[in-house]
Amino acid sequence: MFAVVTERRVMHSIRRRSIRLTIIAAIFAAGLPLVASPATARSTSIQLVQLHELATPIGGYFYTTSEAERDSAIRDHGFGPAGVQAARYISRTVFSGGVGLHRLRAVDRASYILALPGEAAALQNSGAFVDEGVLGYVDEDGKFDPPRLPTGERLAYVWRISNSGVWRAVNARVMDQYCYEMTPPWHLDGVLTYAWALEGA
Repeated sequence: MFAVVTERRVMHSIRRRSIRLTIIAAIFAAGLPLVASPATARSTSIQLVQLHELATPIGGYFYTTSEAERDSAIRDHGFGPAGVQAARYISRTVFSGGVGLHRLRAVDRASYILALPGEAAALQNSGAFVDEGVLGYVDEDGKFDPPRLPTGERLAYVWRISNSGVWRAVNARVMDQYCYEMTPPWHLDGVLTYAWALEGA
């Protein structure tokens, strides 16, 4: 089983840009523009903050780096735990080579999607999503040097999966579970970006 999963990960890792296939193909078909990711200003350091994941009342997934927003979503809007997944961290500060990680909400339901700047702009322009802003900054290509921070966190894939108008950002273990072990399986959109995680997570 490990060998099969490893092979799958290798096969999918070469599809670095396949994250756009499902949604961006539809946007191109509609004749909408695809905006390129802008260059990001240089910062002196990375300041990690946890990316919290919650389940919405309709079965969608919600993401925030704000503990106050997380607590309000649970207390005031009926959001709840999304299940066990290793914590991921992004930077609250801009850094050289980093890009903004946007949170967008579907206009017709409490379903959220994470996207990098170019895709976020295209989704916003489609009229189907509202861009709620940048949660923090990520390493789009996994080339940050050094790959492991002095505090022990290392860069790791963040995969995006989807199922009937619901999107989720997951680590490799959850991706394997949902896309290859669950029946019916979720769709693997591809690698969304890289984030920091503790060694072994």
